[in-house]
Amino acid sequence: MLVIAPPHHRNGRPPHRVLLALVAAALLLHAALLSGARMGLQPTESSSPGASVQVRLLQAPEPVPVPAVEPVAMLPRPVSRPAQIAKPTAKPAVKSAVKPAPAQTAPAVEAPPVEAPRSEAAASQAASELAAAAAAAASAPAAAAASASAVTTVADAASAAGSSEAAIALYRTQFAPPLTLLYELRRGVLSGTAELNWRPAGTQYELRLEGSLAGLTVLLQTSQGGFDAAGLAPLRFTDQRMQRETRAANFQREQGKITFSGPSTEYALRVGAQDRLSWMLQLAAVAAAEPLLLAPDGKIALYVVGARGDADLWVFRYVAHETVDTAAGPVRAVKFAREPRGPYDTQVEAWLDPARHHLPVRARLSTSPDGDALELLLREMKITATP
Repeated sequence: MLVIAPPHHRNGRPPHRVLLALVAAALLLHAALLSGARMGLQPTESSSPGASVQVRLLQAPEPVPVPAVEPVAMLPRPVSRPAQIAKPTAKPAVKSAVKPAPAQTAPAVEAPPVEAPRSEAAASQAASELAAAAAAAASAPAAAAASASAVTTVADAASAAGSSEAAIALYRTQFAPPLTLLYELRRGVLSGTAELNWRPAGTQYELRLEGSLAGLTVLLQTSQGGFDAAGLAPLRFTDQRMQRETRAANFQREQGKITFSGPSTEYALRVGAQDRLSWMLQLAAVAAAEPLLLAPDGKIALYVVGARGDADLWVFRYVAHETVDTAAGPVRAVKFAREPRGPYDTQVEAWLDPARHHLPVRARLSTSPDGDALELLLREMKITATP
């Protein structure tokens, strides 16, 4: 076959006309291909040996109109409160005037209405005012508690002894002269005798109670001290029971405390504090000097200390005028009683005889309703000469 070679330039290159024709043919071919793609033409199986490609034109959704939002007042940041805030059942509509919800336990503090601020500075000022009002409402219970704790009463002795009774008053006192009281001593089914010796001498006193059952000494108590503005001022109290060692309570007045020979417990020395023996003379002296207390609603409060580390407020309340049958005959007495507040508190009943310097003609002490009570019943009173 005879092949005709294209004409060449003399230097071995094709002429410019040939190159321009080839470029034009390539441009036409590309334009045809592009126009076919725009018209959605798909290539046939024979046009491409590879995987088929499908082209789909999607229509964009129409834009959804957005409702216009009105300007809303800037709300203050929530303030933490000690009390829980009740949750609303539905979300309230936000208005231009906002009021903070009051706490459940705190007093309601209503903030002034706040208009919708027109600028950022106004919004910041409104938020600060609402936050201050909410903080004041939250701090109200704490302030009330602080003011309540700052209120103190003069019932120091009552609170120290675990009692809410009124404070111990400085009663007037009028003591009996030196004397001896003879009692019948009873303890359950047992009976014996007891002797109370009262020995005041100038600024000092000595008091002694000794009881025996079936010829055995079962009780021996002594109280020694002086006098002050409240009456008897014990310095040392001793208590000895059958088959027990002697215990003592020391009223250290210079140090202002009460200590004990056994336990290391200490108490502050209260004004008018008495021991478990001197209360009998102190109660009689107050009753003799304060006759208005011997009537309904009358009461005499004494802070009483034992020898075994115990101390409590004994509040004697007027009960009634009763007749007591004694070995010396019937006695018209005034009954006072100290009711226990706890299961092991000492219950005390005392029948004071106005004809015998208001000294007890009968006394009954018990530590539980089911236990045996210790009872003293007057047999005779002896006036002794002043030393």
